[in-house]
Amino acid sequence: MQALANHTYQCASIVRRSDHDRYLTVLHARTDDRPGLFGLFAFNVEVAKTREVVTEPALGEIRLQWWRETVEELYRGQCREHEVVRALADLLNRRDLPQKALLDLIDAREGDLYDEQPQTMQQLEAYAERTGGGIQALAALSVGACNGALEAARHVGIAWALTGLVRALPWHLHHGRVYVPADLMREEGLVDPLVPDQEQTRALSRILRRIGDRARAHLICARQKGQSASSEVKPILRLACLADGYLACLESSRYVPDHVNYERGALGRQLRLVWAGLTRKF
Repeated sequence: MQALANHTYQCASIVRRSDHDRYLTVLHARTDDRPGLFGLFAFNVEVAKTREVVTEPALGEIRLQWWRETVEELYRGQCREHEVVRALADLLNRRDLPQKALLDLIDAREGDLYDEQPQTMQQLEAYAERTGGGIQALAALSVGACNGALEAARHVGIAWALTGLVRALPWHLHHGRVYVPADLMREEGLVDPLVPDQEQTRALSRILRRIGDRARAHLICARQKGQSASSEVKPILRLACLADGYLACLESSRYVPDHVNYERGALGRQLRLVWAGLTRKF
């Protein structure tokens, strides 16, 4: 029990530091579900941050391969000495999560290593589904979701990933990374998002509006599919109300990236989650 408590504390610290919004949602989950969720989200952090902690793609490939082998070993009953791996092993002992889903999360991060620009909006949504949709579906499975609730979680995750890409846009552009779909750039007349030109800024704003609209469409779909979700699953879906808040900030800025203030305090986000809980919505 002490070892489990240590792993949970370490994973919770990782999630609180690197994925604070999901950390807040876990605090609203059942007490018995929290260790597994912290382990799962800490695993997602470790995989997702690969691009930021390596100096070249080859090193990132090695890191991702380490995680692939680690997951494969877990399904053979072997566990490496690593706090996140230990927590993930504990979760897999309690829940029958598909190995492929965990491996898909790792594979989805390969493109990050090479700063690949999505060519179409469909490609961007596919990336959002493999990353945000994948981890949110696994979280839902870990608390017993099925059918409509599981699909709702996937749509929430897609919306969250799209929202996150929009929020991170200024930082990505500052580092020379363009994750704006090439087809939208052509349609809106955006030649170079790195150029601080007034016309280019307006074109970029129109693109962000379109991406934000797609995120909202996924939130609508999630709420339709998750109407009968159980109380155990609802905390996983309540990431949606936080996405609403960020998208509202984007809209109020008229979709100008440098004018957006996303920095709602943790208290404000907690209040959103508390209100969602009281009204049994997400």
